[in-house]
Amino acid sequence: LKFLNPNVSQDEEMMKRFVHELRYSRKITHRNVIRIYDFLFIRGNYAISMEYFPSHTLGNEVNEKPLPLAKAVRYATDIATGMAVAHQSGIIHRDLKPANVLIDEEGLVKIVDFGVAAAQHQGDTQLTKTGYVIGSPKYMAPEQILGKKVDERADVYSLGVILYEMLTGEPPYHRGDHMAVMYQHVQGKAKPPIEVNPNIPPGLSEIVTKAMTVDKARRFQTMDELRSALERYL
Repeated sequence: LKFLNPNVSQDEEMMKRFVHELRYSRKITHRNVIRIYDFLFIRGNYAISMEYFPSHTLGNEVNEKPLPLAKAVRYATDIATGMAVAHQSGIIHRDLKPANVLIDEEGLVKIVDFGVAAAQHQGDTQLTKTGYVIGSPKYMAPEQILGKKVDERADVYSLGVILYEMLTGEPPYHRGDHMAVMYQHVQGKAKPPIEVNPNIPPGLSEIVTKAMTVDKARRFQTMDELRSALERYL
């Protein structure tokens, strides 16, 4: 269960995220996406019931050093597989990051937390009308940062950033405060992964760079395209 205390005033926003998560993730049934069951009210608290999955986050594995190449590519491929199913259901995650990727002892990957997800036809980047752009600055696509229309290519960008971090040990943009990091995403001047870690095959470095292109028309257009490009490195 994931709980929310309704007595805290700032949790009004979180309540909306709970409703979004329930509404959207219940539509997705796939081994690489955590299964969401119901929205409950228990002893004064709201909760989402979900699949029990003993695991750790990808964030626990990415710790300032590169992951083994095969493991990084396999994780990215599984994330792309799960997100392709979400996109086929019209769901954009909008907050893909290592903390939202769970991994069990056998290496099974499951994506969680569709709390800021949006149906594709809505297209906007704001959960509410307050003007806040919601997401995680280190992994957000430039168009999401700028408040422009968001589609599945924003998730492709975020997965590119995650793969960059898995392969190099650090996100492409992480210096400075949140505003500085978001500005760097919009500028798009990250070092190619191979310059940070020379052990990365040139073709794989190019895949990451393409996924992270500022111009979304020049990225992989779908998660299936990105997954197919990665599969040759498995």
